[in-house]
Amino acid sequence: MADKKKNPAVKMLVLDVLKPHKPNIVEFGKALSTANGIGNMDITVYTVDEKTESVKIIIEGDSLDFEVIKKSIEEFGAVIHSVDKICIGKTFCAYHLPEAIHKTI
Repeated sequence: MADKKKNPAVKMLVLDVLKPHKPNIVEFGKALSTANGIGNMDITVYTVDEKTESVKIIIEGDSLDFEVIKKSIEEFGAVIHSVDKICIGKTFCAYHLPEAIHKTI
């Protein structure tokens, strides 16, 4: 009988989220931090309009459950626009993509 491979652990998610102004990011972050597996979280507002704000959320943990996190975000009337980065494996990924270099010829 073949051994079943364990699903690799998700260590980091970078999410682009559209949320209503209320709750503010402090309240939103505190409530979201109770979702399964979250160890650290960074939330940055990068666009604000009349009724909503776009935020970039960086979530780190030992074993993040995307579906639990997504459900928690949606409970606030927010929606995930995109998953911009993910780190999967035994240890945390410290690699960052270098800045694009543009040359004029």
